[in-house]
Order: sequence, then C-alpha cells, then structure tokens
Amino acid sequence: MNDSLEPPQRDFSSAFLFALAIALLAGIGGLFWSYSLSHRLTATQAALAAANQKNDHLADELETTNARLHVATEELSRSLGITQKQMDARAQQIVAQQDAANKRLESEQQQTAQQVSAVQGDVSSVKTDVGGVKSDVAKTQSDLAGAITQLQSIKGDLSDHASLIARNRDELEILKHKGDRN
Repeated sequence: MNDSLEPPQRDFSSAFLFALAIALLAGIGGLFWSYSLSHRLTATQAALAAANQKNDHLADELETTNARLHVATEELSRSLGITQKQMDARAQQIVAQQDAANKRLESEQQQTAQQVSAVQGDVSSVKTDVGGVKSDVAKTQSDLAGAITQLQSIKGDLSDHASLIARNRDELEILKHKGDRN
C-alpha cells in the first residue's frame, strides 16, 4: 500500500538534455556572433585610424597651402593697390560718361518726338492738299480729253482744207486756174 500512495516519478532526463542542447547551441552561436563582431570592430577601428591619419595629413597640407595663398595674396594686393585705385577712377569716369550719354539720348529722343509730331502735322496737311490736287488733276484730265477731241476734229477739218491752201508759187497758180481763188 505504500507504493500506491507515492506518486510515480517522471523522467526529466530527455527534456533536460534537449534544453541543455539548445542552450549549448545558443552559446556557440553567441560566441561565433561575438567573434565576427569583434573582427568587424577591429577592421573598422583600423580604417578609422587610417582615415584620421589621412585627415591630419590633409589638414597640415591645407594649412601650408593657406599660408602660401595668404603670402601670394598680400604680394598681389601690394602690386595691385595702385592699379585698383586706377580701375576705380576709370570706373567712375565710365559711369559719368554713361550718365551724360543717357541724358543726351533722352533729350535727343524728346527732340525727335517733337520733330515726328511736326512731320505728322505736315503730312496731314499734305494729305488734304493731295486730295485737292487729285480733284484738280481729274478735272484737268477731262478738260484735256475734250481738248484732244476738239483738236482731232480741227485736224480733220484742216486735212479737208489742205488741198485749198497754196504753199508755194506753183500751187498758187494751180489754184488760180481752178478758180477757187480770186
């Protein structure tokens, strides 16, 4: 009867071995991951150190270049000091000339505008005169056409009478004999 009162014992050895295997695999994975991170960190630190060293070298070169540039700039500014003053004076002269030219241009434009308006007035008066001349020319043309007609009729009349007019002594004799002339 004692045996039936005690609970039966379970076997935890297979579950324990399984958990232990998982823990062992996780530990090995963690060690591998830790080693790879350590290797990457070492490579990154080496690259950073090289970059810092190169930056320091470039900074030194930049300072040297800046010093040379400063010296060259000072020499150039000394040599161009007089030239700069001359350039400023010339620029002021050019600006003054441009202002004078602009004023002269404005006055000439005003004069031109006045002359154009005067010419426009003259043109309008010429237009009215041309209209009168056109009507006069038309009247003269009609008068001329009438005169031409009259001249042609007179010419016809004269051609009929041409035989009755003597132009020399022989023709006068012929006319006397005809009895057409007294």
